[in-house]
Amino acid sequence: MSRDASMKFTPASVGDSYDKMSQCSHCYKEPTKKPFPVCASCKEASFCSKECQAKAWPLHKTFCQHRKKAVAAMAHSPSSPEFPPFAIRKHLLTDFIELIWAKSAFSSALILEGGIDNFAFDKRVIFVLLKYRPDCNENPSVAFSVEGCALMTELQMEALFGQRRVGGAMEAMIDAQSRASHAGYRGLLHVYFKMEDHIVAEAYPQAHVLGDVGEVHRKYVVTVDHTKWVTRVQQFVRDGLVMRAPAENVLMMQLGRMSMKKGKWVWVQLTKAELVQLGYPSHFPGLLF
Repeated sequence: MSRDASMKFTPASVGDSYDKMSQCSHCYKEPTKKPFPVCASCKEASFCSKECQAKAWPLHKTFCQHRKKAVAAMAHSPSSPEFPPFAIRKHLLTDFIELIWAKSAFSSALILEGGIDNFAFDKRVIFVLLKYRPDCNENPSVAFSVEGCALMTELQMEALFGQRRVGGAMEAMIDAQSRASHAGYRGLLHVYFKMEDHIVAEAYPQAHVLGDVGEVHRKYVVTVDHTKWVTRVQQFVRDGLVMRAPAENVLMMQLGRMSMKKGKWVWVQLTKAELVQLGYPSHFPGLLF
């Protein structure tokens, strides 16, 4: 879930599937403006350099070979006549997660649970159930409908969906880095996005917003109806709305939609007329989170 308004998305049937949010799978370096290249074989692990990829190979080899076989078996087998091949839908899911702005809704879910100081990050997860939309025209922001979102325990997730919690070295590194760099850090929120035949697990650091921005944040939070957190996600996705910061140093994010320009899906800010049509004031100041 990025704030970057300049990020462009290649149509799923044209470009390889990659996770724009991935750190280097060896040294855990964070990408900046451009995503790291992915392993050409498994299309899963990202590496910041050829050196890191070579060093990671002894551990990556087994996963890579198994993943390559699994993807090859599914890549050209649609789930049903109205579905594109798995590889295309997997690419769309990756881009959808990058575009969907659900952090606000997830924060509301945690507030209803007593806030991040009291949330059991080691036992509770958020599960997002998605359904592919055949009419999306490969627009990643509307590629799926949100059929439901729920907070649940790991045991409930395994019983309902057969999915166990995903962890590992990268998660431990994110946790350690977040703990060391942010005094308000409290834990990693695990979110699972499930389409018909694939699940993507994400871990989002949760921290108190400190300083002057924190004061603005606290005043903003009390104006939000947190009980409607699921509805907010569903409405944003249904309307194809994507939140982005028009510039790197801009705090408030603006509403926009993805538009095809020169063969890429790019973010375009809504006009005043479009804001009014959706029920927002024409002078809409933006959203904080």
